[in-house]
Amino acid sequence: MASIINSDYFKLRKNIALWLLPAASLVATVVTACFMMFVDSGAATVEGGEAVSSMDVFGFDPAGAFGAHAMFSITNLYAILAVVFSGLFISNEYASGTIAGALCIGKSRVQVYLSKLLTSSTMMLLVTLVSVLAFIGSFTVLYGFGDGSHFPGETLKIFGLQFLYHLCYAALACMLAFLIQNIVFSVSVGIFAVIISGVLTDILTAFDGFEVFAHALPNYYITRLSEHLNDPAFITQSVIASAVFIAVTTVIGSLAFSRKDIK
Repeated sequence: MASIINSDYFKLRKNIALWLLPAASLVATVVTACFMMFVDSGAATVEGGEAVSSMDVFGFDPAGAFGAHAMFSITNLYAILAVVFSGLFISNEYASGTIAGALCIGKSRVQVYLSKLLTSSTMMLLVTLVSVLAFIGSFTVLYGFGDGSHFPGETLKIFGLQFLYHLCYAALACMLAFLIQNIVFSVSVGIFAVIISGVLTDILTAFDGFEVFAHALPNYYITRLSEHLNDPAFITQSVIASAVFIAVTTVIGSLAFSRKDIK
């Protein structure tokens, strides 16, 4: 298992995605922060004689200490990055014959599957870390750091739960890539899954009695996390739901991979 993981990490270090995805997330972060400041400067209103920042609409303190909250505004972008990277990385392994080669030298299919999932998870950990730090840095430059009394705890929770959310879609993309074994289709289906998951979450929560089904979707928690960040029960439920989602997609993907012919 260690040898195949080392091999995947070696290929990851040589992969342009190692630099391209964090760079894309960094650009998206800075653009979002600047856009929010533009909206803030142009849409401020006066209420009771005091300027009310439009940043209040986003539901968090505009100080840099809490800039990580802004990740929630473009979190679906990171989910799309997760499915694109995982789909491209794994499907390309099929196309190049690397997966078939690993099986030929005695590696089990479970080892191959878990190694690819671990590699995808590492990339999303890097993307999440870059994004959180970039948001905090951008908002610190634009608004100042501000009161940082709650900063460590809140930021750690945001980072950890955002990573879990991205990992859910990396696991989903990994499953799709092993099922479909085609670069174009696996990436396309993965992006569609991110979009439809968000739409489905909104539909289910709009009708009484159906919201319980939305609890199985990662989008339900990540879109509500900012307002429930200090609710231990919600945080625990979010972690459990994400872990179950990752476990289910991994089991399905592994079982399907074990029964598919490798060309």
